[in-house]
Amino acid sequence: MRLDGIHPGDMVRVSVRGRVFHALVKGTSPGGLTVDPIERNITYRQIKAHDVLEHWAKRGRPRADAHEDLNPEQRSLDDLLDR
Repeated sequence: MRLDGIHPGDMVRVSVRGRVFHALVKGTSPGGLTVDPIERNITYRQIKAHDVLEHWAKRGRPRADAHEDLNPEQRSLDDLLDR
């Protein structure tokens, strides 16, 4: 797997020497990634690109100004909810 799209805060599923575990990405290292395993009994802190099985990107909440993109002519249902 390519490490270009993996950033700190993302979650990865890793297989190191047959041990499969989930970890949070802390940053990059010269050989791959620095991670913090979620499981207690895992001691691996650095992994390589070929160790990564899956990747989940951290996504934030939508910004508050996202509602500004709505059409102003669209009817609001707020008056119906106040009844």
